[in-house]
Amino acid sequence: MKHTSFHGCKLKECFFTDASLIEADFTDTDLKGTIFHNSDLSKADFCGSKNYEIDVRANKVKKAKFSFPEAIGLLRGFEIEIV
Repeated sequence: MKHTSFHGCKLKECFFTDASLIEADFTDTDLKGTIFHNSDLSKADFCGSKNYEIDVRANKVKKAKFSFPEAIGLLRGFEIEIV
């Protein structure tokens, strides 16, 4: 699924396990309930996406792009409080 474009899609409650999503385009995509596990999201573009929860410890995210404020969701797995 390398270089796949999901631009502007609604990918609700999808499962990406052991997926190669290198340079995938998730811009402006609604990812509510979608799970990424042991997937390669290197250089993927999540700018403008919403409702994603990606465990950065269980996925490769090197050089992936995320936009604020949704990028804060990347910290949920660390059980920290942002004030």
